[in-house]
Amino acid sequence: MKMTRDNFGELLTPIHKKIIWNAYNEKPEQYSKLFKVDKMDRKEVTYPHLGGFGMWGTNTEGNVINEDSMSEGEVATFTAARYDKGYSITWELVKDDLYNVMKGIGKGGSAQALGKGLRVTCEVLAAEIINNGFSNVGYDGVALFSNSHPLADSSDLGNNLVTGALTDTNLKSALTLMRDQVDEAGLKIQAIADKLFVAANLEWTAYTILRSEKVAGELSNDTNVLPRLTPVIMDYLDDNIWGVQDSSIENLLFLWREKPIFDSQPIPKTVDWFMYGYARMTCGYNDWRGLVASTGV
Repeated sequence: MKMTRDNFGELLTPIHKKIIWNAYNEKPEQYSKLFKVDKMDRKEVTYPHLGGFGMWGTNTEGNVINEDSMSEGEVATFTAARYDKGYSITWELVKDDLYNVMKGIGKGGSAQALGKGLRVTCEVLAAEIINNGFSNVGYDGVALFSNSHPLADSSDLGNNLVTGALTDTNLKSALTLMRDQVDEAGLKIQAIADKLFVAANLEWTAYTILRSEKVAGELSNDTNVLPRLTPVIMDYLDDNIWGVQDSSIENLLFLWREKPIFDSQPIPKTVDWFMYGYARMTCGYNDWRGLVASTGV
C-alpha cells in the first residue's frame, strides 16, 4: 500500500509498537522477581486479613468440642491508577525521513523512549513500596517494615524490621527474625527466606556474602553456612537498603487492571498522527509476613 498523508500513521503504528516493546524488554525485569504479578478484575481490590484460632486444646472423652472464634483483621486495598504517554509524528518528518521516522524510531527516538519510560515507571513504582516501607502507614496502622505489627487475636506484636548494614551477621539475624514471624493468633508460620533483595550499590557485597566459601568479612575458618538465597538486585532501591523474602507467602503484589496498549490516531485539523501508550496498574503489599528488611543504617 502506498503511503499517503491520510494513512501514514496507520502504516507506521505496527513498526512503532514493535520498537516500543523491544525497548521495554531490552533489560530483564527486576520488579517481577520480587513482586507477584497478577490481574485486577475491577478498579479496586481488597485483601481482608482474618484472625487466627491458636493451638488446639485438650479435651476429655464425651465432652463437647472446644469452641473458638477469630477476629476480623485489617484490610489491604489496591486501587488502579492510569498511566499514559504519547508523541506526535508529522507528515513532513515522514516525507523527509529526518529522524529515522520510517524505521519506526520516531523523532529523537520517541518510540524507544516511550518503551523505556514505561519500564522505568513499573520499576520505580515497585521499588518505592520498599523505599517508603520504613516510614509509611500501612493497612495495619504501622509501616511495612516495623517491629510493632498489631495482631488480631494476640497481644504479641509482629516484627519484620532489622537494622544495620548488609553483613553476614546481620543477614543471619534477618533470617532468624523471619523464622520467628507469627500469624494473627501469635503462632509461628515457619517463614523461610529464599530471596535476598538489595539496592544496586550492595550488589557485590551481596554476591560476596552469598558465594564466599568461608564466612565473608571474617578471618575465621568458619564455613559459610548461609542457605541458598536468590539475589535480586534492584536499581531503583535507595542506596544501602536490603532485605529477605519468603516468596511462598503472598506479600508484594504488582497488579495490572489494563495491560499496556500502544496505538495511534490522527490529530484533528492537521495531517499529523499521535502515537500513544496507555495502562492502568498499581502495586503494594498484601502482608508484611515473609519480608524482613533494613535501611542499611
